[in-house]
Amino acid sequence: MATRMNTAIKTTDEYIAGFPKEVQLVLQKMRAIIKKAAPKATETISYGIPTFVLDGNLVHFGGYKNHIGFYPAPNGIEAFKKELSKYEGSKGTVKFALDKPLPSGLITQIVKYRIEKNKEKAAAKKPVTKKTAKPTDEQQVKSWIDKLDTATKKEIEAVRKIIKAASAKLNERIKWNAPSYYYKEDIVTFGPYKKDKLLLVFHHPAVVKVKSELLQGEYKDRRLIYFKNKAEAEKNKKELSRIINEIVKSIDTK
Repeated sequence: MATRMNTAIKTTDEYIAGFPKEVQLVLQKMRAIIKKAAPKATETISYGIPTFVLDGNLVHFGGYKNHIGFYPAPNGIEAFKKELSKYEGSKGTVKFALDKPLPSGLITQIVKYRIEKNKEKAAAKKPVTKKTAKPTDEQQVKSWIDKLDTATKKEIEAVRKIIKAASAKLNERIKWNAPSYYYKEDIVTFGPYKKDKLLLVFHHPAVVKVKSELLQGEYKDRRLIYFKNKAEAEKNKKELSRIINEIVKSIDTK
């Protein structure tokens, strides 16, 4: 009795039910061994015989007159060539005689090997997702500036120029959702822009010790500077630069 290529058979149960009782028992034993070794695999009928699927076809098995056919793909046979040498078979098939116990340990090893091989194959097929590089500080600032309307951009750019020229030690980045300037520690950041009001927030604690008519607020750890426009900022450029350098100096002398 050879395994049947009956396309009407849709399930493993149907397939096994078509064999004599003694063959059914061995087929069920084979099925149980595979299911235990590959609990996450699903069962189907492929090529007319019972098939376990996990990341693709895993193994097949089928009933014959004098043996059970086991099909773990050529690599499954090759990897266990020595252990399978005592059984009849071919490149992708091994035959287990019906009148001898199934080598459950060996079958389990082969199934687990096939699971790993299918995982490797599936992983190799997955497209490699390239990680998008995080924008540099310069790019983030440019992006922030580019979103401003023309008039606001001119006002902000003028004050940025003054701040950046105040000390070569300053670095610029986006922090607290606005251009921010730091040297080892955060020093000053643009506050929300409003018409006729350019706001700079000095949040380094050293600013409270700096005496200047530009600095406003009696906060414990910060001071504010307001400019009506870029012209006023330009008029007070020297004093703004002095304030920044006082803070830079305090950081260096810590």
